[in-house]
Amino acid sequence: KNKQTKGNHIAMFRLIVSSLVIVGLVSGAPGPYSASGVQPPSAPARQVASVQCRTEYTTIWDTKYQEKETQECVTVYEDVCQTVFERQCQPTVRKECNTIYEKQCKTVYKNVCVDKFRTEYEPYTETECSTQYKEDCEYHWQGEGNNKVWVPIPGTCKQNPYDECKDVTKTKERQVAYPVCHDVPEQSCRDVPREVCRDVPDQVCRSEPQKQCTQVPRQQCHSVHKKVPIRISKNVPKKVCDEGYGSNTVTNQVLPETIVTRNNQNEKIVFGH
Repeated sequence: KNKQTKGNHIAMFRLIVSSLVIVGLVSGAPGPYSASGVQPPSAPARQVASVQCRTEYTTIWDTKYQEKETQECVTVYEDVCQTVFERQCQPTVRKECNTIYEKQCKTVYKNVCVDKFRTEYEPYTETECSTQYKEDCEYHWQGEGNNKVWVPIPGTCKQNPYDECKDVTKTKERQVAYPVCHDVPEQSCRDVPREVCRDVPDQVCRSEPQKQCTQVPRQQCHSVHKKVPIRISKNVPKKVCDEGYGSNTVTNQVLPETIVTRNNQNEKIVFGH
C-alpha cells in the first residue's frame, strides 16, 4: 500500500511540474517569478529534458562490533576440614548419695481464740418529717372605717400540704464481737533430713580429637573479553532516475526540487537536470 501511495505522489508531482513549465514558456512574463510562483530558469539556453531524477531514502544495514566483558563461573569443590572430638568412655563405680526427709512430730499447746457476740445499743439522731394539710384562702377587706377585717373569699380556699421536720433520738441494735480463748493441744511435725548413700555404676569419659573433612562447593569465576556483532540500520539518500517527457522546444530550466516527507523521513524528488 505504501509503494502504491508513493507512486501516486510521484506521478502527481510530475504532472504539476510539467504543467508549470509549459505555462512559463507560453507566458514568457519577465520578473523574478512566474505566475505559478516557481523560480524562472536562470539561463536562457535550451536543452532536451530526457531524464527525470529524484532522491529517495532507503534503509541499509550494517554490522557493528561491540566489546563486552562477562563473568564465567564454574563450580569447584574444596575439602574443608575441622577437628572434632569423639567421646570415649570406660565403666567404673561411683558413690551416689541422696538426702531423704523423715517426719518427726511432738504435741504442743496452742492458744486458740474464738469470737463471741453480745448485743449493744448505739444511740443516734434522725430527722423525721411529716406532711400536714392547711387551708389557704384569698382574702378581701370587709367593713367600714376602722372596723375593716380580712374575710376569706368564698370558693377560693384549698388544702395545701406542709412538711414539718424534727430531730428524733433513736437507738440501733448491733452485735459486738469479743474473744474467748483457751489452750488446744495439737501435733507439731517437721521434716528432718538424712543422707542415704549407695554405689551406682558409672563411666569415665574423655574426648579424643579426630579430623573430619567435607567437600564444600565454591564458585570460581574469571573475566571473558569478547566482541559481539550488533546489527544497526540507517537511512541514506538514493538517487533514482526515470525517462522524462522529452521535447526539442523545452527551455533549459532548473526545475524546483520537491521534498516529500514519508514516515518521518525526508525524500527528495528532483524533476529534470
